Amino acid sequence: MRVFGAPAIVWLASLAMGNAHGQGFTFAGFQRDMDLAALLERYPQSSHDVTPGVGVRRRTSQDDLKTWMREFFRAPGSNGTYMLRLTPGESQEHLYYVQAEVRQGITERLWLLLEMPADQGKPGQSIEARYPACDAVLGPLTVKYGKPEALAPRREEALESFDYVWTKAPETMKLECGRYAGREFMFGIAVTLERAQ
Repeated sequence: MRVFGAPAIVWLASLAMGNAHGQGFTFAGFQRDMDLAALLERYPQSSHDVTPGVGVRRRTSQDDLKTWMREFFRAPGSNGTYMLRLTPGESQEHLYYVQAEVRQGITERLWLLLEMPADQGKPGQSIEARYPACDAVLGPLTVKYGKPEALAPRREEALESFDYVWTKAPETMKLECGRYAGREFMFGIAVTLERAQ
C-alpha cells in the first residue's frame, strides 16, 4: 500500500474540488441538463405532466403516458413544460414541485419549489411554516459553490424577496428567499437553474 504525503493529499483535494466546481449546479439531485426521462423511474409514485409546445406531437388516447413523455424528452426539437409534483414519500430536501421549460430539446430553466403543499401540512399551520429556513438552503449551497451575489431586495405587497445568484457559464443558479412584512423568519422559496443569457 502506498502512503501519500501532505502535498499529494492537498493536490488530490484541490483536484476533486476543481472537478466539483467544473460541473453544473445541482440541488436535491437535480441538474438543469439532466435526463428528465429518468425522473419517471426515480419518482414512480409522483405526478408527472407535460404541456407540449407548438409543433410537438400531442398525446392521443392510444399513447401510454410514460412512453409518450419519454418520446417528448428525447425528441431533439421538443418544446414545452414538464411538471413533477412529488409525493411526501418521494420528496427530499424540502423539494415538492419541479417545473422544466424545454426549448428545442434542451432544458432552458429548471424551477424547484420548496413549498410544502397545504394538504401535507398541519392544520392551522402558517404559510411560512411550509417552507424551510432560508439559511438551511443558503448555507449548504454557499459551502458547495462559494459566496453568491446577493441582489437588491424587492417587495411585492407584504412579501420582501431576497435573491442569491451563482453564475458559472453556461448557467446560473438562483435561490429565492422571502420574509413577510413585520416578521423576522426568512424562508427559502425556490431554487432556479437556468442557462445563462
